[in-house]
Amino acid sequence: MQIEIAAWQLDMFDAPPAPIARVQAKPDPLPDPHLWSEAVKDKMVDALISLATDSRRGDNMPESLMDCAVLFSERLKNRKKMELEDYRATLGWVMEFWNGALPYRFVCQINGVDPEILQDVILSNPLLRRDLEEVRRECFGTLL
Repeated sequence: MQIEIAAWQLDMFDAPPAPIARVQAKPDPLPDPHLWSEAVKDKMVDALISLATDSRRGDNMPESLMDCAVLFSERLKNRKKMELEDYRATLGWVMEFWNGALPYRFVCQINGVDPEILQDVILSNPLLRRDLEEVRRECFGTLL
């Protein structure tokens, strides 16, 4: 490998000039998805579904849905400072404004969970409903 010299460091006390080498960028370990082989794509899909449906506690509730419930609970208790963008993205995902990597309804159906449970929680709570309306207004606008 050839070292590329970007500059020379000069010393005012008569030390010999020292070369400053340009740092080589590390190649991306996983290229763009359109360059993946079918085997890699299949493994990534399996990993994504596993990530969305597995439970760290050993129960039947998938972590993705449990994380949503915890996030909504933190918002209602106003205990912990949360990432506003994550919270708003979660509201939109649960209400199916967008699908994310896996659609909310798909995650629920795979695990045998009624998708309307979290949606009803959002719609029946004034604070969560207000936040949802704010997300809807910012993302989709209004006619007035």
